Amino acid sequence: MKKSNNGLKIFFGIIVGIFLLGFLDYFMSFHTSAPNRYVPYGESSSQSGIIDENGLFDNDPQALSELVKRVKQCSANTHMNILIYLPSSSRKNYSDDDTRDFTANKYNEIFGENTDGLLYYIDISGKSPAYDDIAKSAGANLIYTEDVCQSIFYSLDQFLPPSYGPVSTEHIINTVNNFCPLVESYYDPDNMSGSYYDSTADTPVYVYSKGGKTYVTTSKPPATKLFICIIAELIGGLITLIMYLISKHNYKFKSKTNPGIYLSDRDVRFIEKSDTFLRSYVTKHRIQSSSGGGGGYRGGGGGHSHGGSIGHSGHHR
Repeated sequence: MKKSNNGLKIFFGIIVGIFLLGFLDYFMSFHTSAPNRYVPYGESSSQSGIIDENGLFDNDPQALSELVKRVKQCSANTHMNILIYLPSSSRKNYSDDDTRDFTANKYNEIFGENTDGLLYYIDISGKSPAYDDIAKSAGANLIYTEDVCQSIFYSLDQFLPPSYGPVSTEHIINTVNNFCPLVESYYDPDNMSGSYYDSTADTPVYVYSKGGKTYVTTSKPPATKLFICIIAELIGGLITLIMYLISKHNYKFKSKTNPGIYLSDRDVRFIEKSDTFLRSYVTKHRIQSSSGGGGGYRGGGGGHSHGGSIGHSGHHR
């Protein structure tokens, strides 16, 4: 009967321990986080529009004005900052990485870091092959995934000239007038799933949605933290069980631990040992110091960093 009671105590102890661990995991995952850096829409939305660095619309400012209105309307409909960039020939020698750096920094410069938005870079610089890029900031990363952006690129290819071909205002007008409806059709803030990790940011951040709210933080998403905690505890529990079983197999512990069972007073002898420390002589030598400065190595900041929470989808044309 006593063994049965001990078994019940152990069982209930395990249940209570599991419950407490689960509660602690939930609290640590969902109620502890770094500050949210996300900036809501509205503070810089007036900057949405088109930058014609190429000067393609210099002779037709009215057409450019109409396109800018359409882009601003798209921004209002999606509650995101929208910018279309038409590069000049000065960007012709940009590598794909250079283009991504440029679009990330340009977006942050105009709209600020950690704001929802897109920058669509239409490569009409004369580079071959042309590299179009969509820079996505904050929550836009969760809506305009890689598959969505590639679908947009392929839909717009029919309106843009090949890399080596001349570019006309008609090409850009058709592209913008089809780009905006595509952006609006894919916009679904209620279906933001998964997370995005910007490892190239000056301060790497995670972007995720929780309870209908967008978060940009330096800490992992709650579901990820909970998963890591559970896996770590399972591994720790398994290791503990294995060590216990090995110990139980190798060592047989006696219920009685009275040393009189194993030792006889007549056979026990005490031996006293003493240590005598002698003074030793130490010869001192002066170590000559070098005047050369050593110093620790500090790694260089390796390129392609930016502020904010920017993701990219690119397409060669």
